[in-house]
Order: sequence, then C-alpha cells, then structure tokens
Amino acid sequence: MKPFKVTAASAALLVAIAQHADGQTAKPALFTAEQAQAGAVVYAQACSGCHGGALEGGGAPELKGSAFNERAVAQGMTPQSLHDVVANTMPQTDPGGLKPEDYNAVVAYMLLQNGFPAGTTALAPNAPGMKDTRVTP
Repeated sequence: MKPFKVTAASAALLVAIAQHADGQTAKPALFTAEQAQAGAVVYAQACSGCHGGALEGGGAPELKGSAFNERAVAQGMTPQSLHDVVANTMPQTDPGGLKPEDYNAVVAYMLLQNGFPAGTTALAPNAPGMKDTRVTP
C-alpha cells in the first residue's frame, strides 16, 4: 500500500470538512483580540449590572447561551443588527451614552463570547461581514 501524501489541497479539504462537519461554516474574524479585551472592561462597567457578569442575563436578557441563540435565529441577527441595537438602546439608563469605540468594543466582546474568532481588523459598523454574517451557533 502506498503512503498517503498530504498536499496543500488535501489539507484544505480536510479543514473544510472539519468546519462543516456540524453543518456550520467558520465564523469570520470581525474584530481584534485587543478590541474584545477592551470590550470586556466596558461590559463589566456598563453592562454586567443588568446582563450579568458572564452575559448570562438576570434583570436583562442573556447575551450568550441558548436563549440568546434562539433570539438571534428568530431575528436573523447579524453583527451589524446587534451593533445597531446595542449602540442605539444601551445602556438602558443612557441609550447612546457610550463612545462609539466603546460600543464597537462591547460588540466585539459579545461576538467573542458567542464563538467568533479574533482577527487583525477592528470591528467597525458597516464593515465587510457585518451585514451578511449570522450571529448564530
């Protein structure tokens, strides 16, 4: 029996198969790790009091987990629509009261917590991938 030679094409195919094995495609990198880390700080200060320290909900809806996923599917939620809601309605006591870069960072943190990978480009409203990617598991 001849040994199997792994070529770049066969390696790419194996990666693609692994990514689609559960019926999902890989989520795009829409933010940087640094931006998500900054978002964790802003989230702890401005959001966790209502949405919980681990995004688990409490006095306000959870921002990750099964209920969040169900809401995201039902609404056809995209990173852009999530950003729009967060930037225009939060915090509930002062809607729109954070700096634009803080909203971007909080959404980056939320996406990270929902399985999106960090990349090399900072999240920004209307950036590529923001409108055509679903925020679902």
